[in-house]
Amino acid sequence: MFVGAFLTARITLAQSTPIDSAFFAVLKGTDTIAVETFAREGHELRGQLVKVAAGRERTIYRAALMDDASTPLIDFSVWKGEDPPNSPARQLGRVIFKEDSAAVDEADSRGLRTIMFHTQRGAIVYLNLSFALLEQATRRARTLKQDSVAVPFFNLGGGQTVDGTVLRLTADSAAVRLGSVEFRLHIDPAGRIMGGAIPSQSLVVSRSP
Repeated sequence: MFVGAFLTARITLAQSTPIDSAFFAVLKGTDTIAVETFAREGHELRGQLVKVAAGRERTIYRAALMDDASTPLIDFSVWKGEDPPNSPARQLGRVIFKEDSAAVDEADSRGLRTIMFHTQRGAIVYLNLSFALLEQATRRARTLKQDSVAVPFFNLGGGQTVDGTVLRLTADSAAVRLGSVEFRLHIDPAGRIMGGAIPSQSLVVSRSP
């Protein structure tokens, strides 16, 4: 089952559940590298990431969220920039996490396949340049109220699990270290990312509103 099945089996949310929605822009100088719109409602996160610098590749995703900020289930669809707006996705995928494994179902021009990956329990999905998904890590760190929190990240782009760390710097800032990459982030008391940078790549991220 892929995106359609997940969309029709959405988590039922009370009408009073607040929606946290925003827009991220990733810039290098005056050049826009990526833009992301998202909405977090109850135990669901949905969003769209457009990688402008990668030919406007577009990824739409929908993830189920747990109280520990992990993402046990995520569906995603990918289009290239030249694809018409209403064209079928070039790639459909679903990742289901259970304990220390991840089952990845993918469908594209080559057909349908399922791949099993070893991961770590409580892994958070990582999608390059998605700050809405990265925010799950800073939310977890805020909930645990620790100065240093180890977070495993499952790379949606390749299936690898990478050890990460969220470090509290000040009351309103944190660093997320993921392999050789460090994100310097402004965060609010709930762990929401309000802006930041990836210094090694000369990238700046802003959030609106």
